[in-house]
Amino acid sequence: MEVINLSCFETFLREQLKDPEPDTDAYLEQLIIHWGETGAETFTLPPEATRSGTGASISYTAEARYFIREGGKEIPVEDLSEGYDVYYPVLVFHDSGSASVPAAEPAPAPVLLNPLALLRHKSGRSRKTLALLSGVAEEKLAQYEQPDYDMRTIPLGEASDITKALNVHAEALLSCAPAAPRTL
Repeated sequence: MEVINLSCFETFLREQLKDPEPDTDAYLEQLIIHWGETGAETFTLPPEATRSGTGASISYTAEARYFIREGGKEIPVEDLSEGYDVYYPVLVFHDSGSASVPAAEPAPAPVLLNPLALLRHKSGRSRKTLALLSGVAEEKLAQYEQPDYDMRTIPLGEASDITKALNVHAEALLSCAPAAPRTL
């Protein structure tokens, strides 16, 4: 995972934590795990770890960079309608001047992926690549990946071809519940 403006995060930790020399890597790992589990773009230090005794937060953005593999190289993709082969999450810290006390605002609802979209994202395959490997038209895959699509209605032959192309068991399409993406 690429991190941009890590110095902003390091400054935040030095200013807020009781420990004069915090383990930046450990806190960054906590932040990444928190982001992966919740999709939240705010990281809050616990009150007991801060100098002030109140929780302190830092905001960041999580961006995705998409690439297609051609001739052994990864070429950035701007138009995702053509598909992509791999993506990399990028955390970007913004210099906000100082930390803030967490607000009691509700987090926005995450965008849900249905089981097929989730499995495809986990495999790192683009829709275009999956269409080529499975023989199922890209338009059909797009329809099957709609958040509210009932996976039980995919024709058995197509479901079998898709799961073979994704290298997962066929039951994964039915047993995997919709989930928020971790790196979209």
